[in-house]
Amino acid sequence: MSDISSSSCRVYLVVASFCYAFFGWQHVLLGLGWLNQPWPHFAPPMAFLLTYILAVVLCLAVSAMAGWHLYMVAGGETSVETQDHEHYRKIAKQRGETFVNCYDLGWRKNLELFFNIGPNGYPTYTLLLPLRIEPYTDGRAWARRPGVEQHLGVRPGEELTDEDDEN
Repeated sequence: MSDISSSSCRVYLVVASFCYAFFGWQHVLLGLGWLNQPWPHFAPPMAFLLTYILAVVLCLAVSAMAGWHLYMVAGGETSVETQDHEHYRKIAKQRGETFVNCYDLGWRKNLELFFNIGPNGYPTYTLLLPLRIEPYTDGRAWARRPGVEQHLGVRPGEELTDEDDEN
């Protein structure tokens, strides 16, 4: 649940910083002295300008980070798996095989499962509300492609991360 909560926080930070930047641009012109009007606020213009620059930078940086993470979720991968799967693709290609991620159910289904929305989850409008939504999984078992129990194109012993021993 922490992944979903942190993703929601990123999105809300992007929205808030975007609104601050979008609705504050006229105050930037005023703070820079480009308009022939006095500064009407108690805080000095430099304080506002520094805060404005911070909001713009945070909006861009967190948007890029959130976009990258949504891209990985749409592909059914985590940050670590992205590196592992690139290695698996190279090995499979050398053998003339194709690597297939068993957790990639298609971008739409992956996003629906991640946010727990769609036909088997909550309504889509819950994405717009700051609600805690229970994940579809217990964190140990994940949805896979029908009939595929492990990645295709990877042979036993070639995995970069070992399965936990269940004793």
